[in-house]
Amino acid sequence: MRRGLVFAIVASLAAPALAGAGGAAGQARATGQARPPGQGKLELQPGLKRARAEFAEGRIVEAAQLYRALAEQHRSVQALLGLARIQSGVGDARGALDVLERARQLAPNSEEVLGAQARVALAARSPVIATRALEALARMVPSVMENQYLLGVALMQAGDMPSGAVALEEARKLEPNRALTLVALGFAYNGQKLYAEARPHLLRALEIDGTDVEALAALAESEEGLGELEAAELHAKRALARDQNHAIANLVMGLVRMKQERYEEAREALEKAVKTDPTSAKTQYQLSLACARLGDEAGQKAHLDLYTKAQKENAERLRDLQGAAGTGRGGM
Repeated sequence: MRRGLVFAIVASLAAPALAGAGGAAGQARATGQARPPGQGKLELQPGLKRARAEFAEGRIVEAAQLYRALAEQHRSVQALLGLARIQSGVGDARGALDVLERARQLAPNSEEVLGAQARVALAARSPVIATRALEALARMVPSVMENQYLLGVALMQAGDMPSGAVALEEARKLEPNRALTLVALGFAYNGQKLYAEARPHLLRALEIDGTDVEALAALAESEEGLGELEAAELHAKRALARDQNHAIANLVMGLVRMKQERYEEAREALEKAVKTDPTSAKTQYQLSLACARLGDEAGQKAHLDLYTKAQKENAERLRDLQGAAGTGRGGM
């Protein structure tokens, strides 16, 4: 699974869903004991207006109390969305997901609710929840590129690369020259060892932006998989010149050095890769091989154990995803 790319994507996605919440934690702590929202039943629209004003002024605790009271008294979806925004902003992603699930029960076909639930779930690394919301959105409005794109990202996060590639291909058809989609497609195909299929998308992404470190690293991985070691090393080095800790670029350098029988250099590159992304089963396995070549039995065993753990976690995520769908996907 290509978590480095997926989580970089997720970081950029979280911002629109949580607009205005950044920096709220310090303000919330500074308010101390919040003022009660008042006695009796609150009117919905004036209450929402007041909650937004409290939030805008940095009185986060007061805003949250108002949103919670309005949600309880009026079963208000807008109040739940406001409360979820606050919880996400102060780092309570799980609480936000619980609130958004309540909102979805009240408004199962709301694009706003589904979109917020998907983004918060992606940021919270809950791909099954994100996928469930995004599949509903993609059915409702299949012509919206972002829905297909985010669905592909969620499926990749869950480890279902074939289904992720299908959704991303739909996104590419809707907007062919979007570099981020092309790079994600490259990673999805690389994750299936379909290196020849990945390469055209990555080359096109680099035509659009020749400095894209993710595209460079993914292209290097495709080339290494195709046996083009010189090109793979060149592109991996270009990626590392921009980000020396890039997990995929270091993995590619490790793979190239292993094939060149330069095992000490391979281990050094692979150690950098697992430091950035310790959940990569492929990297842990290759590092165990490098340790074995160098006679490091303890290192070999340690990284084999981590490889087994990563494989098990990946399989569990995929089972959860398939269980939520009620069937195995195998490319949706």
